[in-house]
Amino acid sequence: MRHSRPLLALACALAFALPAQAAVDAKLSPDQVTITDDGKPVLVYRARTADPAQPGRLNYIHPLYAPDGTALTEDGPADHPHQRGVFWAWHQVKLNGQPAADGWFMTGLTYFVKGQKFQGQTDGSGVLTVDLDWMVSKDGELVYVASETTKITVHPLDKGGRTLDFDTAITPKVDGLSLGGSDDAKGYGGFSIRLVRPDQLTFASQGKVVQPQVGQVSAGSSMGFTWPASAGYPAWAVGLACKANGQPITQWILRRELSMQNCAFPGRVPVQLTKGQPLRLQAAIVIQPRKAP
Repeated sequence: MRHSRPLLALACALAFALPAQAAVDAKLSPDQVTITDDGKPVLVYRARTADPAQPGRLNYIHPLYAPDGTALTEDGPADHPHQRGVFWAWHQVKLNGQPAADGWFMTGLTYFVKGQKFQGQTDGSGVLTVDLDWMVSKDGELVYVASETTKITVHPLDKGGRTLDFDTAITPKVDGLSLGGSDDAKGYGGFSIRLVRPDQLTFASQGKVVQPQVGQVSAGSSMGFTWPASAGYPAWAVGLACKANGQPITQWILRRELSMQNCAFPGRVPVQLTKGQPLRLQAAIVIQPRKAP
């Protein structure tokens, strides 16, 4: 009995020394993965299409939630039914220089999710890893053209805000695969986000207001999006930054209308991929309380 107090003190000390169990958690199912923080929803990853007529409508995030539970994204709006929350897609999916599919419009290309894994981290964050195959429909057959591994890291709240990191590796399994944005002067394609009420957004980069244009806008390596500081709009600011193979993307498609926002990569001219060598795309989304005017 004379050792009970020292042992109790040691046990308490060890309990306080151990890292707190991560509050970020996930519920996995064949259809979707729901990530939560302290039981509150953060995002939903769509792992299976809900519409057999759209076999390519998967491998994206919707809804993406603000820390107060406000849904910040839209999926399949009437104005652009193909836009879908947070997504990464290209109009030009080519094989040996010839059009093979359109990942943006979800025609000719679909994905097969092979595995989902979620791991909590000692810093309180959580990482969802998804492995999938890209399949192109060609001459009545499905052709396995690439594998994709996407890691989504959800960080715990920090000063009322949240950061999410996306890390995608697309590895060609055939020779001659290339990806390109829209085949026009706009050249939009790559990592995109369809925010709610986009017609009311204000844009800023490097501390300066940025005006949207029909074509690409050259700006800094990050872009901020805010809604009006009035009732009926999200009381949040959203930041976005993207990289391709480690290089910051500074070309943007910005829309103050009913449409999406896009880190434009590679643009109109397709980038040629090499069999077995991954194309690495990274993006960070920051959600912070809107500053008082």
